[in-house]
Amino acid sequence: MMKYLYLTIIFLFAQIASSEEINDQSFIGKWCGKWDEIYSMCLTIENIDPGSTAKYQWLEHESGKFKRDEKQIKRINRNTLKIDNIWFVLDENNLGKASAMGVFRVQTRMAGLVRNLEKSSPPK
Repeated sequence: MMKYLYLTIIFLFAQIASSEEINDQSFIGKWCGKWDEIYSMCLTIENIDPGSTAKYQWLEHESGKFKRDEKQIKRINRNTLKIDNIWFVLDENNLGKASAMGVFRVQTRMAGLVRNLEKSSPPK
């Protein structure tokens, strides 16, 4: 019985030790995905200090050219940023993934995002 108790305790400490803590650096990078799994988009976050901006690239049409804008960043809580009209939420179980909800004039859109480690264009 004690053997199982020790194994359980070791397992729990191993889980705690291996989990990543969210900090300011967790948000930094180029995050890309597709609005409603159709329209490519990227958010590039270089820092989240007060007054900082994110670079936003998006397609309005599948065959169109990328548009660009800069949007103000505001930290909402531990894993959430408000980037103007876009809510950015880090996946606490995988800090290389995030979700975005864009509240636009015509409709609200959703996107799953992945941190892009290469300095390349948004996904097509």
